[in-house]
Amino acid sequence: MNKRKNLLILSILSIFVISIPLFYLSGCSVFSAVGIPPSVKTSGGYKSALKEATRKADIYNKLNTVMYIRATYFDKPFIYAYAKERANYYMLSGKAFERKLRASYYKNKKYAMLLVSVYTPRKSYNDLNSNRSIWMVYLVNNEGESVMPLSIKLSRKKRTVLKKFFPYVTDWSRQYIMKFPKYYDKTENKPFLNRSVKWIELVITGVNGKAVLKWDLRNAF
Repeated sequence: MNKRKNLLILSILSIFVISIPLFYLSGCSVFSAVGIPPSVKTSGGYKSALKEATRKADIYNKLNTVMYIRATYFDKPFIYAYAKERANYYMLSGKAFERKLRASYYKNKKYAMLLVSVYTPRKSYNDLNSNRSIWMVYLVNNEGESVMPLSIKLSRKKRTVLKKFFPYVTDWSRQYIMKFPKYYDKTENKPFLNRSVKWIELVITGVNGKAVLKWDLRNAF
């Protein structure tokens, strides 16, 4: 009887010992599937990633405030950190997390995306998504190339959720999702964003002033 009990205990322990490396290997498979180095994915946590990906600028006309701007650029490191933070809040399984991450990376291959939060004392100035907006919006890179947005849309996420992940969002700001093409020359299929691009700038400009928000891309690929 004791011999049988000992064998049972040994078999349970062997399953436990084997399962530990399998658990870590499964985690590594999720990491290897996303296409960026583990050091990028695991360093600093979400707050650090958000800080790295976010820029701010204000527009003034003489002494009057025209616009407050906060913008987050969704590069690969931030996409990973954001997806992981969401997975923690919503208790997603490893497979669900990997599916969402793959979908986000697929979109990232097609276009450059930014979340831009804008507050203006005059509501009529906060109209970046309008075809009749008083503002022009575009991206430029260090090679002198520029692209216009594919789309500028108001975020459909609830403000409560946005505030949790993007603390600069306020009850008085409007949040825009901006998508820009990664290829600026369709005939030659020439990329606007590639490994030789050192930085990009988001430019918001009009008769009431100009804002420039700059991101260093040397570690973003």
